[in-house]
Amino acid sequence: MTMNPVWTHYCATQMEDWLSWLQTVHINSYLELTERFIATHPYWVPSSTSTEQHNLFHRLIANTDFISSLSDKGLSVWANSNFIDFVEALEPYGSRYVDIRRIVDFLKLHIEWFTRVYQFFRADTILYLREQGRNL
Repeated sequence: MTMNPVWTHYCATQMEDWLSWLQTVHINSYLELTERFIATHPYWVPSSTSTEQHNLFHRLIANTDFISSLSDKGLSVWANSNFIDFVEALEPYGSRYVDIRRIVDFLKLHIEWFTRVYQFFRADTILYLREQGRNL
């Protein structure tokens, strides 16, 4: 299986921050709260003007600084990727870090919800990048 190079690089560069964050939260409680959020907000859509860094989706995926830093080719690879590509890039870290394994399992359990949210985020981000003059 070939992994998406953009998501592989992203996971590698973000892992240290994610592991530091995981030391500050009780992951089981955090995932339980996230599961409640998903259950009570099945049609939630991320806002491009939102600063919600507290939720799992924003913490893991919504890094517009990283996305903006990509080359045009990297942006093209990212724009044509899906949420499953991200999960596959994150999965190898689960063998070493149990909390990452819990997150990967949680993402897989709610893959439809996260995929839908990611599609809205990706569409908004592509629109923003095009407005900034990026070629996509």
